[in-house]
Amino acid sequence: MPERDTAVTDCLREASSAQFDRWMGLAAENIDEWGYQDEETLLLALQEELGELTQAYLEARSEGAAPKRVDEELDDLGALLIQFQEVRNRGESA
Repeated sequence: MPERDTAVTDCLREASSAQFDRWMGLAAENIDEWGYQDEETLLLALQEELGELTQAYLEARSEGAAPKRVDEELDDLGALLIQFQEVRNRGESA
């Protein structure tokens, strides 16, 4: 596996950090609005968002739809993953 340039690695790390921070903010907004939901509810929401992400990707790739929707659906999915982990960390998991 080829080594990455340090500048590229640093850039990816910064982008990942910004993305994670955005997902954390969205997760906090969701928790403020809906409270801590149970795992089953979150798993169903994750499945729904994954389907929406898949649909947005396929529409952008094959039908010329706006690629921005892919990013929006990815944000929704990322926030829900953080919420799911938060519920597990709180000891409210199965």
